[in-house]
Amino acid sequence: MRCEILTIGTELTLGLVNDINAPYISKALSDIGILCDRKSSIPDDIEKISAAVKEAISRSGITIITGGLGSTHDDLTREGIAKALSRELVMQPMLAAMIEQRFKRIGNTAPEAMHRQAYLPQGAEPIQAMQGTAPGFIIRDGGKVIIVLPGVPTEMQQMLDFRVIQLLKEEFSKNSVLRIRCIKTTGESELVIEEKIENIFKKYDNLSISILPHPGEVHIQIVAKENPEKAENLAKTVEGEIVEALGELVFGFDQETLAEAVGMLLKKHKLKLATVESCTGGSLSDQVTSVSGSSDYFQGGMVTYSNELKIKLVGVSREDLLKYGAVSAPVALAMAEGGRHVMRVDVALSVTGIAGPKGGTEEKNVGLVFIGLAWSEGSYCERFQFSGKRSEIKIRSSTAALNMLRLFIMEKFEETGGDVS
Repeated sequence: MRCEILTIGTELTLGLVNDINAPYISKALSDIGILCDRKSSIPDDIEKISAAVKEAISRSGITIITGGLGSTHDDLTREGIAKALSRELVMQPMLAAMIEQRFKRIGNTAPEAMHRQAYLPQGAEPIQAMQGTAPGFIIRDGGKVIIVLPGVPTEMQQMLDFRVIQLLKEEFSKNSVLRIRCIKTTGESELVIEEKIENIFKKYDNLSISILPHPGEVHIQIVAKENPEKAENLAKTVEGEIVEALGELVFGFDQETLAEAVGMLLKKHKLKLATVESCTGGSLSDQVTSVSGSSDYFQGGMVTYSNELKIKLVGVSREDLLKYGAVSAPVALAMAEGGRHVMRVDVALSVTGIAGPKGGTEEKNVGLVFIGLAWSEGSYCERFQFSGKRSEIKIRSSTAALNMLRLFIMEKFEETGGDVS
């Protein structure tokens, strides 16, 4: 079954507000085996809304629309849908009574304009609002289904999760394609990942594999185009082949983050971690502490941005700073070793580099980063050359540091030799 999403609002088409509804809906649909073919944003204009609805239902069996259901003059979704379907707007006494009741609860009378929300296209089935006053509704037209939801994200999400998804599961997802798994990797580019697995997805006709780059990571999404039982078996087979082909590049699946994967390893082996950061400005420790329960293994972090703090807090020698510069392997090693000693931990990570856009030289380009790792038996450093904006270089540096730690623990402590399945 084809599905299309329309998000209504001039604020979206002008780029004043980010559209978070369409991605949320797409994910919820894919989880029940319904794939979205198209997403569009439409301004608050009756004619344009009407035209977009007509086009959507001509292409798709399911159309989901969000936004424009409020009570102000620019909330025109009801009118646009009614025009597209050549239906009248009809007052729903039950909805009007519910709106009045909500205002009575807070000791007020509903403004007359609020009653606009009680008018729905003829034949529409109302979906009761769980918060707010704007109801959603469902229209069936010639075998097509149109589902209309509020634009306020929290209101839309509740209505979708608790009212709409079950209906769609019962009516449409039994024999639909099924999104199964997202495999997450780090340490190589999307082109390298594709080269390593391209022979796998060429073997299967009823399979879609998307390679999605993220700062410091590459995600592989598997969509199996079969009935659910066959799709699950096919996806499991392909997932196993991809994991085997990529080996230690794979750090997790679906919603798992790299910080969570590293945290599990630290906790498993009872290791305490500390960080000493320069160019990342605390983003490495922020990633580590984004995981609930990270206090079990994370001792703390220092942001030694200036040379003086590198000297005073973690004991980097002034001679090394003068001889090699703050962005160098010797300084990264000294930061990690000093941090491990000062914070009395099992392992310490350090990051020093040039995040840009200024500060680079012919010898040391913007994006040059050194990451150090120290533990009780020694230390080592790796050199990286990243590209992108300052914010991207910072996140790539933090991700690379976490991955260094992940690979270190797998090599030193994991009997499986790095099996992440």
